[in-house]
Amino acid sequence: MTRAGKHIYTFLDDHLGIYDNPQGIEFIMNMDDSVFVVSPITPPPEPYADFGLIYPSQPFNTFVDDFQFSGTRALITMTPNKLWALYRKGKAEIYCTIVVKIILYALYFRLTENNKMIVRDDYDREHELGMVFTSPLQFLDYTQSHFFTEAG
Repeated sequence: MTRAGKHIYTFLDDHLGIYDNPQGIEFIMNMDDSVFVVSPITPPPEPYADFGLIYPSQPFNTFVDDFQFSGTRALITMTPNKLWALYRKGKAEIYCTIVVKIILYALYFRLTENNKMIVRDDYDREHELGMVFTSPLQFLDYTQSHFFTEAG
């Protein structure tokens, strides 16, 4: 582990594995030392939806390498632009979650290197979409139609 990695690990550990930076980005280190990062996009397209960027759980060293962190200050000052850059590289995803009472239904969308869009559900089932979504409403509409198909 690099020196920067050791400092970041200690920083997250000192925060009991969960750190929300001033820009609203949440870093979560799991018990197995994997890390994922979440940045909500506000406002969501509808009040019953959560929408944002997520860096899916990765081993700690992969997390540090992907974000190219040089120290703990990079965690504190990181903006959503870094997650958008990782999204464009296919390493982060857009999540769209429908929240109705106690029902949660989430889909995760990521770009591939050849600019295709892959959608994944909570069961890690994936398929390629025929287009690349660009607006929050497209993500929400697709998630809703998929939810109704699964529930029906």
